[in-house]
Amino acid sequence: MYKIIIICLLFFNSLFASEHLISKFEFREDNSRLFKAKALDPNSHINIFLPSIPYSYIAKSTNAGLIRSFDNKKGWVYDLAKSHKRVDDYTYIFTLRKNLKFQDGKDFTIDNVISNLNFFKKNPFLYTNIDKIDFEIKKIDKYTFKIILKQKYEMFLLDLARVYFYTDEYIKKYNPIGTETGSANKIAGAFGMGPYILKSGYAIGSEQTEKLELVANEYYWNKEYPKIRTITVYTQLDVNKAIEDITKKEGKLDVMPIPFNKKLEVVLSDYAKLIISKSTDNFVIFFNLINGNKQLKNKKVRQALNQALNQENLLNFVYKKEGKISPFTASINYDVINKIAKENKYEEKRFDEKHLNKLLNGLKLKIFTQDRFMFLFKGIEYQLKKYGVEFDYTITTSEKDIYKQLLSTNQNKNSKEWDLLIWGDDDWYYQNPWTVFFIYETQGAWSTIGEDKIMQEYIKKFFVSKINTKEYENIVKNILFRAKDMAYTLRVPSPNKVIAVNKEVIYNPYQGGIIPLWEIEITKNHWSLRKNKKYDKTLKKAVKPKRIKNETN
Repeated sequence: MYKIIIICLLFFNSLFASEHLISKFEFREDNSRLFKAKALDPNSHINIFLPSIPYSYIAKSTNAGLIRSFDNKKGWVYDLAKSHKRVDDYTYIFTLRKNLKFQDGKDFTIDNVISNLNFFKKNPFLYTNIDKIDFEIKKIDKYTFKIILKQKYEMFLLDLARVYFYTDEYIKKYNPIGTETGSANKIAGAFGMGPYILKSGYAIGSEQTEKLELVANEYYWNKEYPKIRTITVYTQLDVNKAIEDITKKEGKLDVMPIPFNKKLEVVLSDYAKLIISKSTDNFVIFFNLINGNKQLKNKKVRQALNQALNQENLLNFVYKKEGKISPFTASINYDVINKIAKENKYEEKRFDEKHLNKLLNGLKLKIFTQDRFMFLFKGIEYQLKKYGVEFDYTITTSEKDIYKQLLSTNQNKNSKEWDLLIWGDDDWYYQNPWTVFFIYETQGAWSTIGEDKIMQEYIKKFFVSKINTKEYENIVKNILFRAKDMAYTLRVPSPNKVIAVNKEVIYNPYQGGIIPLWEIEITKNHWSLRKNKKYDKTLKKAVKPKRIKNETN
């Protein structure tokens, strides 16, 4: 009995230790902005680790479209377009900026816009309804054109932020047709219009190189960006080795998201600081209802697994308080989700302890996960063991391995058996819960829930409901309540962004799934600019962790 008490005390002491030490530690203020290096110093260089959706982050830094996703209420800003007007439910008129150029220096004209949009129409990405929407493009003058939809579609502008423009050479030679992972870079080269050029490597979701090199685009239309000449991107690293690299080995890594239980290691580092921000990113834990454990087909078992998780304990002890409890899989930090959660009561199915044990005892689940999420699964496993649930892990360092299994399960073609699979679902759609809802579209490759005609009707209405209307709010509520009632995922709290950053890097995270590489800056004391000069001892003192509210406006 005494041994059990001692073990419990040690366990809970370790859970609280990092927060206690951080709160009591003596810090210096982050004054890196006072020592900014000049923009685009030829030696400026940072290394970053992107373990989740690297293809999306890189595409958004190397490509450009008419509009660009952004940290504001509407979720976008103008990019190659300087203005637009929505004439009616079907018609949009856009005006291009002047003097635009491709990354190879060739002029970009309205004819390039029309040819790219026509190519996209025939080869759209496959994760919204845009592949089923026909539209016309009509040239008005040298800088103005009109897009006319053939049917109502309220996600058009949001989709447009992911429609990138390429040189004719790239389109003809490499045929960048749409896929389930959207627009991405199939090969290195100066083929796009974004702030960075992909110099080497590639990332397309299901495939990627472990290392990519980006260099600044001298022809980018916004001369304020980018700030750093060269960026090396790593997509596949052992997470523990990466933590060691960023905290103990200057020059190895400059930016990486971290497991929440590694906060203290970052704070105590000579070279790294901790940046935390509110986020609309999601941890999605899929149930395999296609060919997974047959017991999961029982809705009550899935509901019981969700009920057995103590969300508050997960938040406090596993997340280290870096997030918020959400009643749904979609992040509570989406404005519409937060509003629905506050204004609507959901009557949840509850089982008594005896019934929970009866449903869950002896349940054995095969877990497929990236190593970076083991901290979360270990916390979940600790709670579910109480009810006799056992986990069998398959662990990878690469998201492409996750995609290979996830995107083939819908058609019953996955080569690995799995029951639960986690995906770092960073909010690539920006303040729109489609980021999560698309996993409920049963004919899509991302769905592992099986047939659900009711949900499909809801999704059809979602596509044609005007955002920020009561109709839109009601259909979002219907999708949320249906997904929760059917327990289509194992629900966990909505995470913050928790990022380790070199002390001499200046970076403010966006709330959603964009890492604005073009905005990142470094100081004169950064390793890439110091040459052989040693890092000053005074700079090694721990930097006060920075919490960014990151409110959209």
